[in-house]
Amino acid sequence: MPEPSERARPPRWLLDAALVALALIALIVLTTRDRSPGIEVEHLDALGGLDELRVDIAGAVARPGVVTVAPGARVTDALTLAGGPTSEADTAPLNLSRRLVDEDHIVVPRVGDRRPALLNLNTATSAQLEALPAIGKVTADAILASRTRDGLFMSTDDLVARGLLPVRSYEQVRDLVTTR
Repeated sequence: MPEPSERARPPRWLLDAALVALALIALIVLTTRDRSPGIEVEHLDALGGLDELRVDIAGAVARPGVVTVAPGARVTDALTLAGGPTSEADTAPLNLSRRLVDEDHIVVPRVGDRRPALLNLNTATSAQLEALPAIGKVTADAILASRTRDGLFMSTDDLVARGLLPVRSYEQVRDLVTTR
């Protein structure tokens, strides 16, 4: 007669099957627990997947007009493609190392030009925005937050449309800013 401990023991294959089932359950739980159902994150190329950028360069350059540059190109690259600055050009106000975006508009001023270069709302820093009349730190930060949250500004009128500036303040900066 078998001993009581031997009769109560299940067959070996049953134990193996139970271990395999537990391992599969653990694997399923571990691989699916960090996923949020229904949410997919799409990683986009920071440059929008464009093969080339078109940039309008004007002012004191040898050959003003639209130039084609590769993604990641800088203002200095566009300047070179436009034949370089003329002898009367003043490149000091330009950030020659700034990366270009499609449809940028760059104006190379002439030495002695009195009109300041327009500030691009889509690339301006908080400090640059604060230098404008009627814009302090809080408003500058709100403009940057809106640019991040709502996307690039299509028109300077977006400052009013997005509730960032009242019409009176907008009238003070309208001729000092651009979106290109």
